[in-house]
Amino acid sequence: MKAGIRKIGAILDCFNNALELLAGLSAFVMMAMLCFQVMMRYVFSNPIYGIDEAVVAIMVWVCAVGWATVYWQNGHAILEFIVKRMSQNARRVIFHLTNAIVLLISVLFVPASCKLFKMQEHLRPIGGLPFGKAYYYALPVVVMSIIVLIYCVYKTIAYIVLDDESIVVPDAREEGNTLD
Repeated sequence: MKAGIRKIGAILDCFNNALELLAGLSAFVMMAMLCFQVMMRYVFSNPIYGIDEAVVAIMVWVCAVGWATVYWQNGHAILEFIVKRMSQNARRVIFHLTNAIVLLISVLFVPASCKLFKMQEHLRPIGGLPFGKAYYYALPVVVMSIIVLIYCVYKTIAYIVLDDESIVVPDAREEGNTLD
């Protein structure tokens, strides 16, 4: 069972790395489009119809996917200097409490954002995109909620079965993700 859980964790880690790459590339494209639009608007006085709305759509998707990747890496704001001084039982309680909150929020977000999607499905954006606002206002929240729900369920089960503190420790790939 432990090997299976580790295998699932490795798969989720690969998936998260792909999401992170996709979000990074999308943010780059978004910034390039934004710079191009500013240049076209203020230098050539000829803005391109639809770019502003596309930038908003990409930004919402990047934020939603980014939140999920940050959750997987435990990169959210934690007070590591306080938590690391607590007993293992206190750390367990804090982890399970925060995971229960994230799980509850994710479970509530899925049907709520699906309802929002249905409400916005036929609303056309003013900025020129060929699809409804639901695809960049509601759908990213649905996708984020499902991904975070999967991550949360995995982390809860893996932490109980594997009893491995590394599951709840922030990923050390980047600096600045903990307050120490």
